[in-house]
Amino acid sequence: MSQAEDFFSPLHVEHITEYLPEVEEYLDLPPGYRFLIDGKNHEDVWYDEELLNA
Repeated sequence: MSQAEDFFSPLHVEHITEYLPEVEEYLDLPPGYRFLIDGKNHEDVWYDEELLNA
């Protein structure tokens, strides 16, 4: 990942369907889950307990 300040752009969940429809199905994962998709059929979903301890 890039270290550039503008690498990540905030996006309000209200606009997910318009800009990132492929992400919508992951938004109802239970707390503690992460996901990574690349738009080329790669999907990785995992539980990270540390997210709940932060």
